[in-house]
Amino acid sequence: MRTMKHTLAVALILVGATISIPAQAESPDRVDPLPDCSMPVLDAETPEKAKLLRFQYGGDALVRELRETYASRLAGLFWDQKEGEHSRLVLRLTGDEPVEDRLLEVCGAPLSVAFVTGQTHTREALQKLHVDNLNWLRGKFPGLQGTYADERSGEIVLEIYQPEAEGIDLEALRQEVESRLDAPLRVEMTTAKVVVGPGVRAPADPPQ
Repeated sequence: MRTMKHTLAVALILVGATISIPAQAESPDRVDPLPDCSMPVLDAETPEKAKLLRFQYGGDALVRELRETYASRLAGLFWDQKEGEHSRLVLRLTGDEPVEDRLLEVCGAPLSVAFVTGQTHTREALQKLHVDNLNWLRGKFPGLQGTYADERSGEIVLEIYQPEAEGIDLEALRQEVESRLDAPLRVEMTTAKVVVGPGVRAPADPPQ
């Protein structure tokens, strides 16, 4: 269990939130270009981060191909990138049938594709398990204000507002819920309160 001082923009609890933003008409003939190595990166903080993002653009076609090829086994797919190091693309797969790692080239730089087999749930199965139990999780965990299914780890993640969970044995509760769901559960604590402001409304609970 770890403490987070700052809240990430989460919360599938607010997944149905509605924000009023004026819509702009788009041409029906508009065709957005597919990402590639030549696509400019305008929002990176440093040249090195721009390089990593451009690398992801260059690997977009490969990512789509891998998602399609391993769709029936795919538990997760994510980039593992660190500044100054070669990039990796990691695929988590259900089942024990091995898949050989690959070494490719993208945007003139090496890319290793790593396959990690033996995962318990596909990403769709974990997401369904997560969504189907949202109301129950709300009732079990005081201070629960954000949840998501983590494609990188295969865990259902609960973000708890710490002041509302004082005196609760969250580790015992986590183990109980993990046993019921038959899926890994991670609890992250935060001192940042999610506030629903003007123009945003929390979704109604789905029918039981």
